[in-house]
Amino acid sequence: MTLHSLFSLGAFAMMFSVQPRLTERPLADLGTITLPTSLKNEGNRAIVEEQESRLTFQFSSTYFWASMGSTTTYKQLMIVSIMAPDATDAEYAALPRYMAMRYEPRQQSTTRVVGSGTLRMTEGIYSRGNLSEPAVEYIYSDRARRLQIAWHAVKKEVKPNDVLAQLPRIAQSFQLVRDPLARFAAMRAAPGKEAEERARRLATAKAMLQREGYTALVPGKPVLRNGVYLEWMAEPEPRYQLLVPLGRVRGPANGSVVGRPRPVQRGVGDATDQRIARSMGWREVSEGEWLFNNQENEYLPLAGIGAVLAAMQHDRQFVYFYYTASVRIEEQEDDTRLTSLRWFLDELPEVHRRWRAGTLVTPGVPEKD
Repeated sequence: MTLHSLFSLGAFAMMFSVQPRLTERPLADLGTITLPTSLKNEGNRAIVEEQESRLTFQFSSTYFWASMGSTTTYKQLMIVSIMAPDATDAEYAALPRYMAMRYEPRQQSTTRVVGSGTLRMTEGIYSRGNLSEPAVEYIYSDRARRLQIAWHAVKKEVKPNDVLAQLPRIAQSFQLVRDPLARFAAMRAAPGKEAEERARRLATAKAMLQREGYTALVPGKPVLRNGVYLEWMAEPEPRYQLLVPLGRVRGPANGSVVGRPRPVQRGVGDATDQRIARSMGWREVSEGEWLFNNQENEYLPLAGIGAVLAAMQHDRQFVYFYYTASVRIEEQEDDTRLTSLRWFLDELPEVHRRWRAGTLVTPGVPEKD
């Protein structure tokens, strides 16, 4: 049966077919809508989309057996969008970002007027893993109600005639009890505010580093002050890195990888040893090549500091250790590391003491710091 035939039979279906039961669902605290009971209620909170013209609420019914991994396979997926007052025709016609169903082949869409809105229907074969089922994508746009309903439904699960009969009832049931005008305004203002906050953090960090005596912030050119190297990174994001060379520990006489000294881990040393060790890295020869490494996936030395260390560290019998931290300016939750270096510098006396005591690495004995 063609989509045109379905449209013609829609009114007949509404009059004489037994329709699935609808129940009222909340759209957070913004409104309510009645939907088929077969759809799970996931609409207790709005999903903020990259599209600033809508707040979306998701409801679904899934194939359990086909949704065990990282992908979800839907019998139905409905996304209800509360649209901004000034949303454009193009925004009403656009799919929500999470309505990305793969239909192959995808047939040409058919459009008709339904109540105060417009319904666009597209048929295709819904393919997901081992599943391949005929399905229909329904996009109902209603500017008068500031409502869009995007509904994917596998035909075997929901008959198109039932959808055509239900959609007018669903649309009529929609009630907006609290207009999210402030939310839309905040969403649209967010990019500008985020840019302002990034600029503020960058200026704060640079001013602090100037006060601390690191006046030449040139990427790739580290500055040494009181035994601490600092290097600035500008791209792809602003960072600063602090690094203190600690010294070296002799490796196995036969050059084997097994038994090489490493920073202590759980079960070795006390809690402070282990905490400090998580900020340590090392440089050694591995398979004939000098390499930097660490065990906690922290950042390796930046290019300038790495070149300085490489120029000083030559003896292949040793593993060279350092204590370091990197600060991503734009990712800081507060200004602690943007307004002072005390969080790093105040720890150094204890770091050096424990290094000399030999509690930060095993096996082996540090030769100097």
